[in-house]
Amino acid sequence: MLPATVAPSFAFLLPPATPANVIVLAKSQDLIRPLRFRDFIGSGLPLTVAVVFVGALLSHVMGRLVFDSDAPFPAWACTASGASCLFVDIPGVVQGRDVQAQACIVDLGASDGTLCQLWNGTMVSTLQFVRGR
Repeated sequence: MLPATVAPSFAFLLPPATPANVIVLAKSQDLIRPLRFRDFIGSGLPLTVAVVFVGALLSHVMGRLVFDSDAPFPAWACTASGASCLFVDIPGVVQGRDVQAQACIVDLGASDGTLCQLWNGTMVSTLQFVRGR
């Protein structure tokens, strides 16, 4: 999700991509040979390709360092309205970390919400957790 959030900032191909490009294109209309879209694509393509790779790498590294993206699914995400998960008191190992409680993704398909799946693939009945609330 983090790379998809950052990626739109890497649009350098067309004049409307950044305010600076728009200004340069508008001012170039006064020149003998005004800039064309082709000029922006020629100089923007290598920059865009380079930034895509650097951005993907930085998003991955910074996601781990800043946002702890390797952590188990947080409890607050299951309490949000419209969430299709339950946070259950079942100990286990999630993404290499020992946890005392974990998210259980509710199966809204064939089981009509009566089953949920833990990180390790175990299916658990949701009825025992909903009653306890």
